[in-house]
Amino acid sequence: MSAIQRILNVDVAIGGGGIAGLWLLARLRERGYGVLLIESERLGAGQTICAQGIVHGGAKYSLHGQVSRSAEAVAGMPELWRRCLRGEDAIDLRGARLLAEHQHLWATGAPISRLAAFFASKLMRSRMDKVADAGGDAVPMALRHPAFHGTVYRLDEPVLEVASVLTAFAERYRDAIVRSQGPVTLKADGTMTLHCVGCPQQVLRPAITVFTTGAGNIGLPWVAQQLRPLHMVLARGVNLPGSLYAHCLGASDLPRLTVTSHFDADGRLIWYLGGGLAEEGIKRDRHEQIRAARRELSTLLPWVDWNPVEFATFTIQRAEAQQPGDGRPAGPGVFRDGRVIAAWPTKLALAPLLAEQIEEVLRSLEVRPRPTDLRALTDWPRPEIAVYPWDRDDLEWS
Repeated sequence: MSAIQRILNVDVAIGGGGIAGLWLLARLRERGYGVLLIESERLGAGQTICAQGIVHGGAKYSLHGQVSRSAEAVAGMPELWRRCLRGEDAIDLRGARLLAEHQHLWATGAPISRLAAFFASKLMRSRMDKVADAGGDAVPMALRHPAFHGTVYRLDEPVLEVASVLTAFAERYRDAIVRSQGPVTLKADGTMTLHCVGCPQQVLRPAITVFTTGAGNIGLPWVAQQLRPLHMVLARGVNLPGSLYAHCLGASDLPRLTVTSHFDADGRLIWYLGGGLAEEGIKRDRHEQIRAARRELSTLLPWVDWNPVEFATFTIQRAEAQQPGDGRPAGPGVFRDGRVIAAWPTKLALAPLLAEQIEEVLRSLEVRPRPTDLRALTDWPRPEIAVYPWDRDDLEWS
C-alpha cells in the first residue's frame, strides 16, 4: 500500500446520498456508530430529488377496498415525520420545510371514482376526513368552482420540500458526508478507496458497507433489482389555479392523477403531475404525453384555460428490490451478503423504516457503536444538493 494512503476504520460506510442513505446516517450517528456517507454526485440526485415529497399514510393503497401491505407499512410515517420536523425525535429535521400540512384526495362525479373514495375513507378512517362544503376554504382553490361536483377528502399526508430535507441532513452531519470523484467500489479485502483531486488518497475499512445507490445497486452481482419507469409531467403558467396537493381517483387502485405544487428558481408556480398519468405515460413519447396531460387536466378541471400553460416531461427509474411479476413492493428492501448490505426504501416516506431495519441487521451481526475520528476528511469536498427537475437546463417546455 502506498505511503500516501491512509486507513480509516468506521463501523458503517454508506454509499449513496439520497434520502435512504441520509436517514440511515442520521439514525446510526444518533446511536453512537462511526459512520461515513460517500456520494459521487449531488445529494438526492436521481430518485430522491424527483420525488413529489408526499409522506404517504396509506390511503392511495386502499382504493380497492382492502388494507394492503403497502398501506400498513406507511401507516405510521406521517406522524413520525411530523415529530422529526418539530424536533421531537432523535432525527431532528427542524430545518426542513413543509409545502403542505395535508394532501387531498378528490373523487369525480363518476360512480367508480366515488366508490374508490368510499372504500378508502372507511378503511383509513383515522387519517382521512371528508371536506363537507365544496365551496369552503378547506377545499383547494383549484376545486372551488360551481362546475365541480366531486367529493374531497383531507388526508393525513404532509408534503415535504425535498431539497430542504436534504439540506437539513447535510448541515447537521456535514463532517460525516464526503464527495468522492467517481463511483466507490468495495474491494475483496473489504476496503474502499476514496479519490479527490488535491486530497490524499483515503482508504476506508468499514465493519459493514451499505449501498443505497438506487439503480446503482445493480452493480452488486448478488442483488435482484427491478426498475419501474415513470414519465413525469411538469406544468407552469400564470393560469394555474393556485397550489394543489391532491390525488384524483379513477377506476383503478392507482390514483388517476397526483398533483403537487412547487416554485422554480424564478418564483414561477409549477404543477408536478404523477399517478396514473406518469405510470401509463411511459408508453408515450414526450409530445404524446403532453397531449395526454392536457386532455386529462381539461377533463378534470374544465373551468381552467389550459391553452397558455407550458408543459415539459422527463422520465425517471424507480429502483426497487425484485418482486414477483415485477409488482410494486409493499415496503423497504434490505438484502445482505456477508458484511455488505444493499437497500431500497421503495418510497421517500419509508426511509425511517428502512434505517430501522438496517440497524437491526447491525445488531444481529454484533456490530457495536464506536466513536470515529473523521478529522482526516476535514478538507475533503462535500456534495452539493441536487437540482429540482423543473430547474434543469435540459428540459424542453412547450
